[in-house]
Amino acid sequence: MTSILLKKVLAAPGSDEAWFEGLLRWVLEASPRGGPDSPRSRRLEELRSHLEDHPMADTWRARIRQVWTHTSAVGLLADAGLPVHGAFLREALERVLDGMVPSLDEAGDLSALLHRLPLDERDGDWIEGLPRDRGPWRELLAVPGPALWDAVQLLAHRAAALGLSRDLLGLGPRDRELDSPFARLPEAAADLREGRDPGWEGLLGACAARMAAGLAHMETHGISTELVYRLDLLEATMTRMARLAALGRGDLDGQAFAAELVRQKARNRRLGSLVRESVRLMARKVVEHAGQTGEHYIALTRSEWARTFVSAGGGGIVTAFTAFFKYAIPGLGMAPLPAGVAFAANYAASFITMQFAHLTLASKQPAMTAATLAGALEEAHALSRLREMAAGITRSQVMATLGNVLVTLPVTAGMALAWRWATGRPWVDPATAAHSLHGMHPFLSWTIPYAILTGVMLWMASLASGWAANWSAYRRLPEALAAHRRLRAVLGAEAAARVGDLTRRHFGGVVGYLVLGFLLGFLPVAAAFAGIHLEVRHVTLNAASLALCAVQDAPPWRDIAWGLAGVAVIGVCNFGVSFYLALRTAMRARGIAGKVRLLPVIWRQFLREPWFFLGPPRG
Repeated sequence: MTSILLKKVLAAPGSDEAWFEGLLRWVLEASPRGGPDSPRSRRLEELRSHLEDHPMADTWRARIRQVWTHTSAVGLLADAGLPVHGAFLREALERVLDGMVPSLDEAGDLSALLHRLPLDERDGDWIEGLPRDRGPWRELLAVPGPALWDAVQLLAHRAAALGLSRDLLGLGPRDRELDSPFARLPEAAADLREGRDPGWEGLLGACAARMAAGLAHMETHGISTELVYRLDLLEATMTRMARLAALGRGDLDGQAFAAELVRQKARNRRLGSLVRESVRLMARKVVEHAGQTGEHYIALTRSEWARTFVSAGGGGIVTAFTAFFKYAIPGLGMAPLPAGVAFAANYAASFITMQFAHLTLASKQPAMTAATLAGALEEAHALSRLREMAAGITRSQVMATLGNVLVTLPVTAGMALAWRWATGRPWVDPATAAHSLHGMHPFLSWTIPYAILTGVMLWMASLASGWAANWSAYRRLPEALAAHRRLRAVLGAEAAARVGDLTRRHFGGVVGYLVLGFLLGFLPVAAAFAGIHLEVRHVTLNAASLALCAVQDAPPWRDIAWGLAGVAVIGVCNFGVSFYLALRTAMRARGIAGKVRLLPVIWRQFLREPWFFLGPPRG
C-alpha cells in the first residue's frame, strides 16, 4: 500500500516546488515514534531505495536538487526559525494573524515551505536520531556553499544593525559607537568566507559579553520588554550566524543543524513561546520590586511585631472614614458612571493616605511577602531560614489583620454612634444595614466567591505596583524629576530632590493602590452595565461596614455574629488567594516553579509548633 502511495506522489504533476512539498508531506505523515524502526523512517528508507534503483531516479534526484539549490536557500538558512520583526508587538501580532489569516507565499520560497509543513520539536529529534549514512541524502540535501556564506554575511549585517541601534548601544559602556564589536561583524564574516580567520571566535565572545552587559544593566536599572525582545533577537541572530559559520568550516554536522532548524521553526510559530521569552525578565523584575516592599512587612523581632499592630491600627482608623464615605456615595443620587468613579476615588484616596502616612493595610501584605519568600527560595533552600521567614510572614499577617479589624470595629461604631447622637438618625438606614449584614454571611451569601475574587484583585494590584516601580527605575524617573529644570526653577533644588525621593519610595505603591481602588470601586459598577452582579469582599472594609450596620435600635445579634464569622472567612480567602497567586508568579518568574515543594514542609512545621508561626518572635 505504501509503495502505491509513493508512486502516486512521485508521479504527481505540477511544479518542482509543489512536487517536493508533496514528497516531504508523504514522509512526515508517518509517525516518528520508534526511532530507526518508526513508520516514518521506513518511508524514508523506501524513498531512498527509489531514488537509487528506479529507472526515473536520476530525474527525481535532479528535481530535488533543483529545489534545494534555489536562490531562496539563503532565506531558509538566515530566516527560518527566527523572528520576522524587530519589534515585540509587531512580532506578536504577526504570529496571531498567521494562525488566523491565510497568506500567499512566494513561489519557490524554501523558508515558507518549511513553515507550511506540520512540524513540531519531535520532528527535530527524529532528524537528529537518524543514522548518518543515508544514501543519497547527504549529496542531495547538502547546503550550497555560496548560499551558506551569503546567509552568514546577511546575518552579520543584521546583527550589526541591531547591536548598533541607539537603545541597545545605551546599555553598554559610553565609548565610541563604532568601537562596538558589532561594528566589525560584516567585515569579519567576509574575511571568514575567504578563508581568513582574524579573531572570529574572539569577536563572537566580545559580542556575547556586550549582550550580557546589556542584560546586567537592565537588571540594575529596570527592564523593558521591548529591549529584552530585541536582545533575544540579537542573540538568536548571532547564534544562527555562528552555527552557519561552523557548518561552512566543517565544524558542525549538517544533520545536527537541520534538527536545530526544525526545532526553532516549530517554536517560532507559537505566540506563547514569544511571550514567555520576552516577558520573563520583566516578570522577574516586577516581583523583585514587590519583594523589596515585602521585606518591610515581615516581623522578625518583638519590636517589629508590635510596630506592625500599631501601624495596622492606624490603617483601621483610616478605613473607618472610607466605610463612612462608601455608604454616603449612593445617597448623592449620581449616575452609575460618576458613582463608580467616586467609589474608586474613595478607596484609592484611603489607600494612598495609608501609603504616605506609613500605615498598614493588611491585605497588601500577602502579595508582597510572597515575592520576598520566593527570593529566599532562590537564594537558599535551608529549612531553618525558610521556616523563620514563613513564621515572620504569618505572625506579621496575623498582627496586621488584628490591628486593622480590632481598631476599625470600635472606631467605626463610635463614629456612627456620634453621628446618631448629633443628628438623631443612623448613618446607614435599617434596610441597607440588614441587606449588608446578610451579604456578609459566610454560607448564605456569595461571600466566599466574592472574597476569592477580591484576593485576585489584590494580587493584580501588587503586579501593577511592581510594574510601576520597574518602569520608574527604567526611566530613571526619580533622578529625572530631581534634575528637571522647570521643577527646580519653581520649587528649588532641594524641593525637587525631595520630589524625586518621594517618587522613588512611593510611586509603585501609589500606582498599585490606584489600581486596587479602581478594581474594588469601579469594576462592580462596570460589571453592572453588562448585567453581571458583582461585589467585593475586603476584610478591613467589610469589618468597618459591619460596625456601621450593627449600630441600630434593635441589633440583629445573630446577623452580627455571622457577620463576624464572615469577616474571618473573608480574611482567609483574601490572604490565601493573593499569597498563593503571588508566590506562584514569583517562583515562575525566578525559574523555580515545580522545583521546590515549600507548602507541605511549612505545613508540617506549623502542625508541630503553631505558636511559633502565630505568636510573637522569640527573644
